[in-house]
Amino acid sequence: MTSYFKLKNRFVLFVPIIIFLVIACNNKTDEKATEKKDTTTDTTTSTSQTTQPKSGFTGVTLDALYTDATSFKNLPNGKRIFFVLTYINPDVATLSGWPTSTGSFDDPPNITLKKGAEVIINQDTTYVGNVKLNPPDVKRVKDSIAATHATYVLFVPTPSTIYRNHIEYVITLTQDDPALVKIPLTTSTGVTANPSPPKGTN
Repeated sequence: MTSYFKLKNRFVLFVPIIIFLVIACNNKTDEKATEKKDTTTDTTTSTSQTTQPKSGFTGVTLDALYTDATSFKNLPNGKRIFFVLTYINPDVATLSGWPTSTGSFDDPPNITLKKGAEVIINQDTTYVGNVKLNPPDVKRVKDSIAATHATYVLFVPTPSTIYRNHIEYVITLTQDDPALVKIPLTTSTGVTANPSPPKGTN
């Protein structure tokens, strides 16, 4: 009988130990499952961040250029005018105009355009270079100035309709000072300064 009670007492002491071990094992399993879930969540977030699309190309910014109408009217008649890409300081590019039939450009130019408002060109690749006006185009702009009594001549950059990825300048007239009015009210001349290859042509 004494042995039976001793065995029973040992069994009673042993049962709580077994229950404790079972609970401890279950807690460890839950912790591992939680850690695995957290790791999976982190990995998903990281992957999601690395696969986010980057912002696409939105275009290049160029300047509309302008001159006063009197300066344009003073250009010689009957000559092609080449507007050459020049710099009026290290940071500001513009176009300066020379009447020429030999391809040589002596200083100073007959006309230098001033910087106006910025224009966004939505095109991946853009080549900005020299442009030209043929004698009939120069006359047409002068006639438009006389008809409208405009005070400024605007050169607005736009993708060329002739040369792929090149810039041409649409010429318009305005009474508004482009240095003060960002979007002036303009009148079309129907003239475009087209890209010019760097060679002396008649």
